[in-house]
Amino acid sequence: MAPDVADRFKQMWPMGAVTRRTGIGEHTLRAWERRFGFPKPVRLPSGHRRYPGEQIQQLLLIARALEAGYRAGDIVPMERPVLEELLRSAGVAEGGAVAKVDTEDIMSLAFDACRRFDRDALAALLQSESAVLGLPKFLRERVAPLLDEVGESWVRGELEIRHEHFFSEVLEDELRRLRAALQSSAKGRPVAIASLPNEFHGLGLQIAALAIVGAGRTVRVLGPHLPVEEIVQAAKALDAVAVGLSVSVFAEPDETGREIRAIRERLPEDIAVLVGGGGAAILKGLPAGIETTPTLDDLDRTLRDLPE
Repeated sequence: MAPDVADRFKQMWPMGAVTRRTGIGEHTLRAWERRFGFPKPVRLPSGHRRYPGEQIQQLLLIARALEAGYRAGDIVPMERPVLEELLRSAGVAEGGAVAKVDTEDIMSLAFDACRRFDRDALAALLQSESAVLGLPKFLRERVAPLLDEVGESWVRGELEIRHEHFFSEVLEDELRRLRAALQSSAKGRPVAIASLPNEFHGLGLQIAALAIVGAGRTVRVLGPHLPVEEIVQAAKALDAVAVGLSVSVFAEPDETGREIRAIRERLPEDIAVLVGGGGAAILKGLPAGIETTPTLDDLDRTLRDLPE
């Protein structure tokens, strides 16, 4: 299978995930396909069906209409705008909004895939959500809540550490895949991002890197657990417009503050220093010339103010 075709298939949902998300059974989906011509899955060479994200959204509307008492023969063949108008008129879809899956449903699907170590199901879920929501909403409405809930579920004993690590690995791969697709259109002097010594996790860097590329800027990921001098020398060699430092909630504030100040002192003034991540908000006494960006919205605003 050609790489571009294979990638297109990966961005679609397998039937089992569709039935779990919509509540519509596999037999029913096949019957509608034969009788009404919808849904219209793509067939893999193996014969298995894959469903694009926009069809999932229409199936969710159909499921809502069925719950309201409409007949499948009347609503399944409808074009999506007609169906949306029908639900709007009937007061089923409030304000005419497209039916959305609750974040809790997405979490349930993700956790189920993690417990089964089902990489394909988890990757398909993440890929579909990024395609349906778009990059900014995907990062804010899916990635951030999922990360929080995975951590909380581990604390509550609902997920084991092996499940958390599996989730992080799959998510990092998907973030890299999304970034690779945008990298060629990024412009300007790069933002070099890294985490400080004793920060061993790279997931925060991957989230920041995707947000930076999504804002149209070039990014260079230097990696986690990097000595101060290595960060400084890399930024100079890259002629970076900024250095971004990811700080976790587990970072020791005093030591972290000293390392950040040391980086600021050793860099030219025209290289900005940005500090993000869960631990950025608790850092105190940082000198002028250091911008804290604890949220993705903060990062977006700061990126807009950087020179080209």
